[in-house]
Amino acid sequence: MITVKLPQKAEKLLADMARASGRTIDQVAVEAILETIEDWQDARIAEERFRDDDGARIPLEEVIRKLELREAAERRKKPAAE
Repeated sequence: MITVKLPQKAEKLLADMARASGRTIDQVAVEAILETIEDWQDARIAEERFRDDDGARIPLEEVIRKLELREAAERRKKPAAE
């Protein structure tokens, strides 16, 4: 259990949002906190990947071509419909 003291304006905005969305204040607050935590985690992952970036890139056209070849090979493996 956690208790948070909000400024009066933030508390009113939170209550307005909850009412407008048909949710409770707790539901809106929990969702906002979880989204913020997920954003923070995503930023940490992005920073780590940026730090470890080796500079190698694959052109989009090559990725599409490889996917198309893979899909064609998978279609050939499936038996034809009777």
